[in-house]
Amino acid sequence: MKQAFSIFVFVLVFSGLTAQETFFPFASRPVRDSVTQALHQQVRQTLLLPLQASTAAQWLGACWAMELQLYRPPGFDTLIPGHLQVLPQMGIGTQRAYLEMLYTLYPLQFARQVAALLPRLQGHKNKAMALEYLQQAGYAAPLRLDSAFLQSDFYRLHRQFHNRTLQAQFRKADLLDTGFLPGADLLVSFQHRDRNRPGYLQMRLAGGDWLRDSNGVVLQFLQLARSITNLPFYLTNGNTPQGLYRITGLDTSDNDWIGPTTNLQLAMPFERVAMPFFDLPGDEQETYRRLLGPYAKFAELWESYEAGRIGRTEIIAHGTTIDPGFYAGQPYWPHTPSLGCLCSPEWWNDEGLREQSEQEAWIRWVREGLVQPRWLVVVEIADI
Repeated sequence: MKQAFSIFVFVLVFSGLTAQETFFPFASRPVRDSVTQALHQQVRQTLLLPLQASTAAQWLGACWAMELQLYRPPGFDTLIPGHLQVLPQMGIGTQRAYLEMLYTLYPLQFARQVAALLPRLQGHKNKAMALEYLQQAGYAAPLRLDSAFLQSDFYRLHRQFHNRTLQAQFRKADLLDTGFLPGADLLVSFQHRDRNRPGYLQMRLAGGDWLRDSNGVVLQFLQLARSITNLPFYLTNGNTPQGLYRITGLDTSDNDWIGPTTNLQLAMPFERVAMPFFDLPGDEQETYRRLLGPYAKFAELWESYEAGRIGRTEIIAHGTTIDPGFYAGQPYWPHTPSLGCLCSPEWWNDEGLREQSEQEAWIRWVREGLVQPRWLVVVEIADI
């Protein structure tokens, strides 16, 4: 989850408090209410501005703020047709942010206008986002798609994603296959195909069984792999891709919305980080194929590879201080989506004390060296 647009930056973890009593003022009710009011004011002020190059920064912030809170300002929908007329004149980043907001908050209303502007958008990614909007809206009229876009990876992955209903799904026991990353501890994030439904994380031990409690019950830890946008895996800020991630370490974020609970740092294929996914440059495709072992033939486990190859980055596994009140009535509530990371729920009281944390419950096994995984895999399964 990116750190853009943070309003308050302070983390206070008092040495006298236990792990279960982490104090973080940003998660307190007074600060949450103040932040919400500030974001609403930011959006309302931006709505008074025209959409043009000189106001692009304000509109980028407003689009993010509306997404975060699922906030549809009164009367904003009447401005959108005019914005879409001038959107092709804006920079590629502004186009992407506006389309992302539109997909998230107004999924059905503006298909005709999006279809008209699609040929004039900059970049294959933005054209793919427009195509996803039209797919979501059920738009069936012929589209003008240029040959370069039709030959792009973005168009290929769009088609692949919407043909996934033809793919057979894994079952949980498949991940115990000793031919898949043999002899290694492994973190497995089991997810539903419908990302509105939260999944959970389990830990496969090197000996070939799941981590269990003292009563022999397999330990499961809640985890959401849905982005606030619910865009497909291959797009920036879309849902968490299935497939492999290399674990690169532990960290504590300075992003207020992630909060102070230890997070798991991950590297996607091709991501430029200090500890990259691939140890050496070379035949990355063959290396990834060898890692998948008996599952290399399954296209869904290549999602992280494909998304990383076309530029997706910055997916980690973290906790949350986002106010769940933003999402009351949503099927994933009280989980709080991020921008495509794996997000485990945490509960903070009105004073800013952490009362319960699924993130802390599972990350301590890694932090204390009780399990020592090198890889995390995300997989949608049928028997979740």
